Amino acid sequence: MKTLISMVAERSGLSEGEVNALFANAGLGPCEVGATISKCYICNSTLDGLLERLAGKAIEVVGSLGAEVSRFLVSVKSGSQIEMRESEVVGILGLDTWESVRREVKRYVGKAVAKALGLTPDFRNPDIYVIVDLDRGDVSVRLTPLIVAGRYVKVGRYISQMPWIRRDGTRKYRLSLYDICYKLVEVSKGSRLVIHAAGREDADARMLGSGRPIALEVKEPRARGTALSSIKELAEPPWIYVKLERAISRSFIRLVKSSSSPKVYRVVAISREKLCSEDVARLENFFRDVVVAQRTPTRVLRRRKDIVRRRRVYRVSATLHSPYLLEALVRSDGGLYIKELVSGDGGRTTPSFSEVLGKQLEPVFLDVLKVELEL
Repeated sequence: MKTLISMVAERSGLSEGEVNALFANAGLGPCEVGATISKCYICNSTLDGLLERLAGKAIEVVGSLGAEVSRFLVSVKSGSQIEMRESEVVGILGLDTWESVRREVKRYVGKAVAKALGLTPDFRNPDIYVIVDLDRGDVSVRLTPLIVAGRYVKVGRYISQMPWIRRDGTRKYRLSLYDICYKLVEVSKGSRLVIHAAGREDADARMLGSGRPIALEVKEPRARGTALSSIKELAEPPWIYVKLERAISRSFIRLVKSSSSPKVYRVVAISREKLCSEDVARLENFFRDVVVAQRTPTRVLRRRKDIVRRRRVYRVSATLHSPYLLEALVRSDGGLYIKELVSGDGGRTTPSFSEVLGKQLEPVFLDVLKVELEL
């Protein structure tokens, strides 16, 4: 840098005193007595001391947190006075590229934290964010959520995903998936649990087979390592079992929640009129790669928007157990209301089993046998 300044100074015809003043302003050494030293316009010549103070605060805050963390990332709040003055200088000089103060702060504080506490910088999946406020000269931290992928099998009926609380404060169902999974919050010393699932079955339906994919998100976990190493399964035998597979990133949540992967259902239906083998054959022949139009079912209208959904039924395989009792295996797109596929819901679902047969059928039991989502 001294060589470069000297070359520019010579070309510009600067005096020795002016050159030494440039050296001093750049923090490159002493200047001659009598030369004028100006403070940095961007940081008011406080950056070196500010970096030291911020690094010390970061080490102190992270070290005293009492949380199990191994990966971290330094973040600097945008919009500080230093950053605005820096942008002003860049605009005046017409620079295309430059080393920003924010980047220098991240690098300096990050190196200090890594060296002092033995943590590893991680730009993709940090356990903790170290947040630097340049205007206040302060440092705060934010623990990232612990997100665990898993699957749950629900053998019992009348078990909801979330606690169902009536207006009078009592519970409609004694048990929920949330109740079982909350143990992960307790072990990880977190503050809150959010369940992200690939759809949801009705409370009175079972979830069998390999289970339904879910992501359990624990907010502010202070013992994530302990939780991941000590808990592999959550259960309330014999009704519900949750298998925890691995810690994952937030992108997994988007995959799970946006999935409309095919599912296989088993439904048992009762008919008001006698059924025969011809009815079974008619159902199996008709529901082959058929698109079903469903208005929001009457039973959920109070909490769902009234829209028309179109889902495809790929295959139906039916068995007649008595003249009035039918069992059917249905493979369809996710998001299809199977109960209404059977009953027709007063014409809101078309075509339906009842419409095709010309006989009113009502679902009695429903099971989800398979969720075809590979994770």
